[in-house]
Amino acid sequence: MALEELQNGRYRRLRLLGTGGMGEVYLMDDMRVSRQVAIKVIRAEGAPYPGSDSGKDAARLFQREARAIAALEHPNILPLYDFGEETYEDTTMTYMVMPFCTDGSLAGWLRQRASTGTLSPKDIAYVIEQAAEALQYAHDHQVIHLDVKPSNFLLRANRKNPDHPTLLLADFGIARNSATAASSSRTIRGTPTTMAPEQWSSTPVPASDQYALAVMAYELLAGRPPFVGSMEQLMYQHFSVQPAPPSTYNPQLPKAIDAVLLRALAKKPEDRFPSITAFASALEQAVNQSPAELVVGPRPSSVGDVTYDMRSTVSISQAEAHSGTSRKITLPGGQYLNVTVPPGVSNGQVIRVPGPNDSSSSMSELILTIAIKEPEKAHPSSDAVSSAPTLLTSHPSLQQPSDPISSVDLLTLPVSDPGLQASKGQPLPFNPASDH
Repeated sequence: MALEELQNGRYRRLRLLGTGGMGEVYLMDDMRVSRQVAIKVIRAEGAPYPGSDSGKDAARLFQREARAIAALEHPNILPLYDFGEETYEDTTMTYMVMPFCTDGSLAGWLRQRASTGTLSPKDIAYVIEQAAEALQYAHDHQVIHLDVKPSNFLLRANRKNPDHPTLLLADFGIARNSATAASSSRTIRGTPTTMAPEQWSSTPVPASDQYALAVMAYELLAGRPPFVGSMEQLMYQHFSVQPAPPSTYNPQLPKAIDAVLLRALAKKPEDRFPSITAFASALEQAVNQSPAELVVGPRPSSVGDVTYDMRSTVSISQAEAHSGTSRKITLPGGQYLNVTVPPGVSNGQVIRVPGPNDSSSSMSELILTIAIKEPEKAHPSSDAVSSAPTLLTSHPSLQQPSDPISSVDLLTLPVSDPGLQASKGQPLPFNPASDH
């Protein structure tokens, strides 16, 4: 059933922007004030069983998202224009009316900058500062976002300074009230690559957003997130593995940046910075103290280079870590690569292996992170590379961030609706689904 209008013709459909299992996003005209808006609609019939717990949970989270946004008025938070419920042809629809952002998301902007090579560490610090200001305001109003990532920030372009757009924090679909988080649902929701240990335990605190923002900054500066792998591997690493300093992947990063990011990625919330803005300020200071010629990206590439690095996690036992071992790694396309793990490796250590000496392969290097488990939990069988490649651009200053969790981002439930996808060729005005 196509939605043509809402509120007796006040909102009139222009086109469908995206659709998913629970609803749709439409571009509509607000006839009362003559502006285009994005309207996110959840239908009661969207759940497999409309009266089921899943349907009620979706409606409850949708309403909670609207209440969270309505309570926050900040220049870096996407505002809520309207919220309502209508019944049309025996179908109940709940909807949110929000601005239509023609400039897309931070994720798309970063991909564009990766291709042009115009992003500097100071530009990254500026982005992180805006994100932190929005999240700090939410924390001051007892809201924990819990899904901080580039796809959940929308943009307003800055025509005078294209490298400094205005960020708008969006998608509060899994946000929690910090005053009641400890006693609320124990359901685990979030994006596995960015989730702090306490979020995996369903006991989030405001510092959980700091951890996720640090993951975002780490990836922007190092060219990859601190942890990659399957969902199970990611959970284990967030709990038990100390992240490698980002300079491991981008040797040009100074120790001051390493120290700031590693503190914000501490396993215990109390070991992180006292606030998310304190983290952003520390990062800005570290960047400003860095050499002027500092560039982003683990290594330069030549013009036209279309090779890439593969990254994965290899699980070994304590005995194997002590004496050394080997693995046969399955690469995309069915190729195999034998990898020797030397004796004496430590948990979280990174091993770099040259790619196959095969003209048909464009893989430059295999980067493995060692995860040491108890012997009974180790998996001595062949490991398959589960993370997506990081494409090298023709500019030394930036690599396109890898997307290691596209297949497990389904934990962002259910208002973020991972099934919701943009219609072909249409950018979504706000993020109903993850694109990272």
